[in-house]
Amino acid sequence: MKKVFVALCMTGLVAAVTSCKTSNNAATSTSELNGEWKITEVNGQNITKTKNPNEAFIGFDVAKKSMYGSTSCNRFFGELNADANKGTISFGNVGITRMMCEDIKTEEQVLKAVNETKSYELKGSKKLTLKSADGKVLMTLQKRNK
Repeated sequence: MKKVFVALCMTGLVAAVTSCKTSNNAATSTSELNGEWKITEVNGQNITKTKNPNEAFIGFDVAKKSMYGSTSCNRFFGELNADANKGTISFGNVGITRMMCEDIKTEEQVLKAVNETKSYELKGSKKLTLKSADGKVLMTLQKRNK
C-alpha cells in the first residue's frame, strides 16, 4: 500500500511540475509579442515607402491586452487577445484616426488584414506572421529596434 501511495504522489508531482513548465512557456511566448513590429508584407506584397510620412507598424502590450499602430497614415488601436498555447491572436474594438492621406492603398490592406487575423507564428524573436482562420499569411512583421 505504501508503494502505491508513493507512486501516486510521484505521478502527481510530475504532473504538477509539467503543467507549471507549460504555463511558463506559454507566458514567455505571449510576452515575446510585446513591442513594436514593422509591417514588411501584407497579403504577400512588400510594403514599400509610401507617399505618407509614417512607417506601417503594429505594437503590442500583452499585459494591458492592447494593440496600437500606424497604417502609414492613420493611427489605430484596440484590444489584443492572444493565446500562446493555441497560437491564436485577434483584435477587438479597433479604432482609427481619420486624417487625409495621399496613399490609402496600404491603409486599406493593413486594416483588412488586422480584421481577418486569427493566429500568429513567431520565428525566432525578430519575425512574426499573422494568419487568417484558414492559415493564409496576411501580414509579415519584423521587430523594430528602439
